Amino acid sequence: MNPGMWKLGDDPVDDRPTFLAHALAMSLRHGPGPWPEEAHTLPDDPPPPSDGGPLISSVVRDGIESHHFRATPDAGAVTEIADLLDRLATTRRPAREDLSRLHDRSAGTSAIAVADDLVEQTRLRRLPGDRIRALGRHLAEHGTRRDTVKIGLVLVGAYGDQRDRDLLLLLGTLEELTLYAVVALVRTQPDRQRAVYELARRVEGWGRIHAVERLKGCDDPEIKAWLLRDGFRNGIMNEYLAYIAATTGGLWRALVESDVDDALLDGAGDILAALALGGPAEDMSDYDDALPAMGRFAELLAGRQATLRRLHGLLGVLGYLRDPGDGARWPSDDIARLRRSYQDRLAEPRWSDLVLGHLADPRDPGFHDALWAAGPLELPVVPQAVARLEIDPLDGFVWWSALGAATSSEAERLCVLAERLLPLSDLANGPGDVYDLGEEYAADRALESVVSRLDAFPGIGLPLIRVALRNRITRLRRAATGALAAWPASAVPDEAGAWVRRAAAIEPDEQTRAEMLAFLVSR
Repeated sequence: MNPGMWKLGDDPVDDRPTFLAHALAMSLRHGPGPWPEEAHTLPDDPPPPSDGGPLISSVVRDGIESHHFRATPDAGAVTEIADLLDRLATTRRPAREDLSRLHDRSAGTSAIAVADDLVEQTRLRRLPGDRIRALGRHLAEHGTRRDTVKIGLVLVGAYGDQRDRDLLLLLGTLEELTLYAVVALVRTQPDRQRAVYELARRVEGWGRIHAVERLKGCDDPEIKAWLLRDGFRNGIMNEYLAYIAATTGGLWRALVESDVDDALLDGAGDILAALALGGPAEDMSDYDDALPAMGRFAELLAGRQATLRRLHGLLGVLGYLRDPGDGARWPSDDIARLRRSYQDRLAEPRWSDLVLGHLADPRDPGFHDALWAAGPLELPVVPQAVARLEIDPLDGFVWWSALGAATSSEAERLCVLAERLLPLSDLANGPGDVYDLGEEYAADRALESVVSRLDAFPGIGLPLIRVALRNRITRLRRAATGALAAWPASAVPDEAGAWVRRAAAIEPDEQTRAEMLAFLVSR
């Protein structure tokens, strides 16, 4: 057999747009990445559910399965795809029909469920590596469906080499594909740390998590510095990467240097705050240098500009020191000493001045962060929240925060404000069994932010509760029922019982109906 005659051709497999074409268009339009939201609208995206139900994207599914669950193996799919690869790689003239079947069969399975077993199958069958690489590139370059492209990247990772670097970086900049591209880079590139670093800087969400996890133990000074200042940040949870940044980046050693720059100080605060929260990865109790690093961060704040980011770090660490939990590894005296240090630092007037300054302007970009910080600082926020709500009445976080800090008289005024600002006539739109994932549910969420706080204010907000019991979102109807159930019987008028009785008669959710009936029985 003449190996020079074996080739796959460059004809498209079908008439749909390829992922490679999409990535090239985004690269030309926006540069190397990170790319804006439009890049994540992929060629094979399904339409949104007509009922507003949950649609978990496959990038989220891959992230969850790769971190918290093991994907269920699909032995049948592995065998079928391996058979197609076998036929194509060992025939003299690969048939276009078989190549099309390979694309279609790859599209019909979960790549994460077959990746490892498929590579093992190709090796057990001793298939020619150069041809499997070519088949992998064909799937990656011509694939019009995500799992086809992912399986192509898996094969390139198993049989490719440094020639595949540009393709892997380009496709890997799509967060949907980063996991598969970064594994392939690790397996194929002689400078794998730098290759992974290049891809990590191009992505921001699950892709950043997948990439940075492959930098654990890295010894490159530039990469370590980046990990401490920016590399741990991602759009999912900084807690996934905080420990890697602290340990691989050498946080404690960096903080004791004489020239701690602002970016490092900010990164240290965010890393320590993430470690303080705990989970889903290693946390403060796992970090050997946690105690001196926390102490040094508090020292460095002295004389440095007060910012909301640094206040977030200060509050995050102080929260941990007040309740380190059972996992704390340090003597209680050391914890107490450090806690006093943080409390003294927080008592400095500049932090309250900072927060109140941001809250004074309802259009301030830092308004939300300041509102969050106002709680632990015990600062008044209701007047400022009202000013913000007059501008943006659908801001659920502001409703929730304001009522959380309100007195009874303030809560009453806030409920009157909600009756005026929220489109209540449009929110008696149920009952239903829908989720509130889209922007069209912003008003429903705002109403929920109010109603979910009313359990603490007996007799207040009854018009809002009445509407909530007839809303399309199950969670909101439960919040309304829960608020009434938390009130003493004297605060619940007879008409409210009638509202719940009518709601229970048509309630589609079994658990919510049971809670409504339990409330009626208790009264």
